[in-house]
Amino acid sequence: MPISVDIRIGIATGEALVGSIGSEVLMSYTLMGETVNLASRLEGANKVYGGRILTTQATVTAAGDALEVREIDRVVLVGQSYPQPIYEIMSQSGALTPAQRELRDRYGAGLAAYRNRKWEEARAAFTAALSAIPDDGPTLTMLKRVDTLAAAAPADDWDGAWRLDQK
Repeated sequence: MPISVDIRIGIATGEALVGSIGSEVLMSYTLMGETVNLASRLEGANKVYGGRILTTQATVTAAGDALEVREIDRVVLVGQSYPQPIYEIMSQSGALTPAQRELRDRYGAGLAAYRNRKWEEARAAFTAALSAIPDDGPTLTMLKRVDTLAAAAPADDWDGAWRLDQK
């Protein structure tokens, strides 16, 4: 009988220090560096978005045409001060189902409206995305956020980025 495994993954591309680190008394094989921290923060961001695999622009660029991705949001992760786009890896290139394609297209329209403060248009697009895949975590997250922002609009200098305050 197959075992169900539910995991979250954060993928970042860049330099890292890898190897045995420590002293003669206590050694550990580990990874260190900003890229490692970024991957860890993305893994945690999956909790916020209800997703499974989040990655960075650098990873999407490095993968080229090998992957099907959708932009999830622009975020400022814990420990960082600048916004960056984050992406969900959906499948290998050319392997999206029609429902996944519809989800990606409608979610993208919702994200564009969201960034332009067009709350009703964003709500309609995100709701339409749910017709393709009803339990999509990122879409459900963005719908809740649209409701929050429509009720209390962000400041005039809002850059469309979401600040994550937890790891």
